[in-house]
Amino acid sequence: MKMLHTSMREINLRKLDLNLLVALDVLLTMEEVSAAAAKMCLTQSAMSHTLQRLREHFDDPLLVKGKGRMVKTPRAEALAAPLRRALLELQHAIQCDVEFVPATSRHCFHIATNDYGDWTLMPQLMARLAEQAPHVDVKISHFDPENSIVPLESGSIELVFCHPVKHAVGIQQETLFEEDFCCATRAQHPRIGRHLDLDTYLAQSHLRIAPRGGQRDLIDKTLARLGKQRRIALSTPNLSSAPVLLTNSDLVLTAPRRCVQAWQKLLPISLHEPPVALPGFTIAMIWHERFEHDPANLWLRAQMREICHLASNPAAPVLPTRAKADAPRPARLAK
Repeated sequence: MKMLHTSMREINLRKLDLNLLVALDVLLTMEEVSAAAAKMCLTQSAMSHTLQRLREHFDDPLLVKGKGRMVKTPRAEALAAPLRRALLELQHAIQCDVEFVPATSRHCFHIATNDYGDWTLMPQLMARLAEQAPHVDVKISHFDPENSIVPLESGSIELVFCHPVKHAVGIQQETLFEEDFCCATRAQHPRIGRHLDLDTYLAQSHLRIAPRGGQRDLIDKTLARLGKQRRIALSTPNLSSAPVLLTNSDLVLTAPRRCVQAWQKLLPISLHEPPVALPGFTIAMIWHERFEHDPANLWLRAQMREICHLASNPAAPVLPTRAKADAPRPARLAK
């Protein structure tokens, strides 16, 4: 009986159209028939018919009406991630020998980063694309540190720029550079001259970037170890709003140096060395092993190495841009 059951399941799988699995992946992602139909360039009626065929094959409703939207059944929840991984593996297997030609490619890179990456990496990358790959597009997603691995595992994100993440099976990481902190104020701050000492620093009102809420950051913890405390006049989760807030107030912000240097190109902002020693942090690029040998991803990673190399060493010669060039690379993070 077991052999007969297995044989019947194999026959059913052979009879299942691959296009139905592609449609199921889109339906489970969108959780809406009309949106899935638009994604696949089908009519809503055709997509409804496809959903019915899938329900018959899996003997499960798959998507049912919920509050304001459709929701996945437990069977669909169990199918969603493995199906997505399988389709991506198949796609990359088919495309593995396809050469990436930057000048003519119409690829769209799906990248995840945060406000820091938006300021320090994306402008240089977009300038590089405009020069070398004018038809290539980029879609940036917000990087969620609490859910960092999931979009990499699913393949919905090709490359992440952020702090290193916890090690996980299939995840590759490579250091791009080390970052440190400086202090930023508006250019004509009335109480801060060329040198910012600790007493002057503590006497000011401060702007704090707190993306995860109100917990103390490393600056407050460093001050606390010295028995000191600063006044946080404004706390915001958004680094992107900081330069405008600084130029319209007398607030002091302790922020990543590369961000402040980027703001100085646009607004009258002064950079000061911090009055206390602060630990820095690492910025890495992170990808899933399925993209390890993907020609487009190899090219993108090579561009980011060169961009960061030039930013850290302005007088250094340009590195070769070929993905497999014998150029010195930042260290891979230990697995």
